[in-house]
Amino acid sequence: MKPSIKRIILRIVHIVAVIPVLGYVHQPVAEAAEYQRFTQTVFIPVAMLTGYWMYMGLVWALIGAGSWIALNLLVGGNNGFGMALLAQIVIFVARFIWNKTQKRPAAA
Repeated sequence: MKPSIKRIILRIVHIVAVIPVLGYVHQPVAEAAEYQRFTQTVFIPVAMLTGYWMYMGLVWALIGAGSWIALNLLVGGNNGFGMALLAQIVIFVARFIWNKTQKRPAAA
């Protein structure tokens, strides 16, 4: 598959996955409680997977989405959400450090 086609597919899936998340965020708290678990375990990880895949690559996308799902399911509740959010920050910092420590070929 050509990279341009893959990018278009990832963008469309990303946008479609973010639409329910926006609805979840902008509705009243009483109504949001009904969709909280489903949104945190399905739509947010799909949006993260596609977004990270476009930005960082498939390996980092799987790490990010996998850690999000694992922490939300294992810890649960608001603590799980907070820890999952913190894990995403750690992943971005780890990728930044990893990129900076990679040896670049010398320019000729």
